[in-house]
Amino acid sequence: MNADDDQRADDLERVLDEGALARATKMAGKWSKARAETAVAEVQARNDSHRRNALAAAGADGAAAIDVSAFARRDDELTSLRQMLAG
Repeated sequence: MNADDDQRADDLERVLDEGALARATKMAGKWSKARAETAVAEVQARNDSHRRNALAAAGADGAAAIDVSAFARRDDELTSLRQMLAG
């Protein structure tokens, strides 16, 4: 991944963090399909990594089950973006 792809992923992640899926969809729609797919894949990889880290940390200190709804919500957002790109 080059610096431009990384920046697109950062921008996409920031907009999704703001809860602006419609804006993220519009933003990704302005990029080439390949670039948008790369950004979505990177945001998915980051989400998966954060989820693994959170689950590992919860398991490591004996904490009760953690709330993974934010990770599931991000999965849903990324699925929506992938569908838009496929359509």
